[in-house]
Amino acid sequence: MGRSSPRKAKRVDYSKVQNKYDKFGFLPAKKSVTPKASKFAGLAGRASSAHPLATWPVHGMHASVGYYDDIAADMTWDDGSVDSVWLPFNLLDISTVGWQGLSQTVAGKDADAEAAQHFGNVQTTLRTATMGTRITEAVGEAAAAIYILENYPGYSMTWGAHVHSGTGIDQIWRRTNVNGSNSYLIVEAKGPGASLGFSAFIPPNYSQMEEGWVVNHLYSMNKNNHLAGQQIVADLGLAFRVAYPNYGGVTKSYMGLHANSQHATKASTIHGVTVTANWLADGRLSYHASPVSKYL
Repeated sequence: MGRSSPRKAKRVDYSKVQNKYDKFGFLPAKKSVTPKASKFAGLAGRASSAHPLATWPVHGMHASVGYYDDIAADMTWDDGSVDSVWLPFNLLDISTVGWQGLSQTVAGKDADAEAAQHFGNVQTTLRTATMGTRITEAVGEAAAAIYILENYPGYSMTWGAHVHSGTGIDQIWRRTNVNGSNSYLIVEAKGPGASLGFSAFIPPNYSQMEEGWVVNHLYSMNKNNHLAGQQIVADLGLAFRVAYPNYGGVTKSYMGLHANSQHATKASTIHGVTVTANWLADGRLSYHASPVSKYL
C-alpha cells in the first residue's frame, strides 16, 4: 500500500471573514462612528435655558416684564429704561422666527455701576454666543445678580461677568459696615438645571464653593492682580501656604491659609451662596438660593 500524502491545507482569505473574527476579538472591529452632536443655540435653534413657555406674550405676564417680538428689526428695544435688564433669545416664541427679547425691572440695578456692566455683558453673551452652555451660564449670571440686588440691599458688585474669564469665582459683592469693616459675599451662579461641580480627584474641602476652593481662588486673584481679590486679601489680612503640593501626583498644587493669616483678628467677613436660575410662569427670571455659608 502506498503512503498517503498529507492533506494540503486550504488557503483562507481572512479579509473575507473579518466580520466573523471581529466578534471573537481576533481583529479589531471596525465600528461606524456617528459624530456627537454639539448643543448649539444662537441661529441654530432655541436655547434650552430660555423661558420654557412656547408662545409669547404670556397670559398674566408680570408688570415688571416686557416682551419684544422682533429685536432684530427694533433696534431701540433695549432703550435704557431705568433699572431694566435685557435678555435676548433666539426663537423665544416658537410660533415665529428670529430673535425676541425680554426686559425685567430690577430695583437698584442702575445705581450699581459694576452690576450694570455685568448685565450688559450678559446681554451681549445671550445675543452672540452659539454654544448652549454659554447661554445657560449667562442666564445663571443674570439670575444670581438679580437675587443679590433684591435680597441684599447695601451690597455692591466688585466682580462679575464683565471682568472674569468664566472660570473660578462668578461674583463678589461687598457691603461696607458702620465700623469700617467690609462684608463680602461670594456668589456662584448656576443656570437652569445646573448644579455645583464635584470631583473625587481634588483635596477634601476643595469642591466648588467649599472654603478651600474659595481660599484657593482668592490666592489666584490676588496673585494675578485682580483688584476684587486683592481687596479681600488686604481687608482680612490673608496669608497663604501650599496646603496640598502636587496633589494626586500631578503638577497642580492647592493653596490654603498660613498659620500667620490674620483673618481671625479682623472684623471683615466672607460668606458664600449658590444661586440657581429658574423661570416663573409670569415671565420673570427668578432664582433658588442655597443657605448662606460663612467661610472666614
